[in-house]
Amino acid sequence: MNTKQSKKGHLEAAASHHEQAAKFHREASHHFDAGKDYDHAAHQAILAHGHALHAIDEANNAVKHNAGASTVLPPPTGSADSTTAAQHHATAAELHGQAAQHLRHAAKHFDEDRSAVAHDTQLAFSLALRALSHSNEAARQHVTSTRDKSTVTGAA
Repeated sequence: MNTKQSKKGHLEAAASHHEQAAKFHREASHHFDAGKDYDHAAHQAILAHGHALHAIDEANNAVKHNAGASTVLPPPTGSADSTTAAQHHATAAELHGQAAQHLRHAAKHFDEDRSAVAHDTQLAFSLALRALSHSNEAARQHVTSTRDKSTVTGAA
């Protein structure tokens, strides 16, 4: 496989991982929103997180092929305390979906417009970090909720 195909392959793999992350975040969101089966929701969230990390790694590998290319990643955005875990997962799913679209666009136009590829890849990185931020906040809320429930149960 030549380098050009390898870069495009990394972008396509990253998009696929973002799509998988979005799927698992949607499932976690539904479970949290329904107010039941939190253990399964947490498992789905972990799977989503793993796919998100793989997506970032694959996109980073594509960028590494460009000599001197640097990826500037913006800091993740904060979130409001009133946002529920279900809402965080739904937002993460949407962001992963958008990241996947940008990476698919980058792969599609790989041979025609390298500046567009770089732009779409950078947008995907930014969206992925925002998705991870939402995922982390949902996980924090879940752990806090679980800890609070066990404290109440243990006190009874």
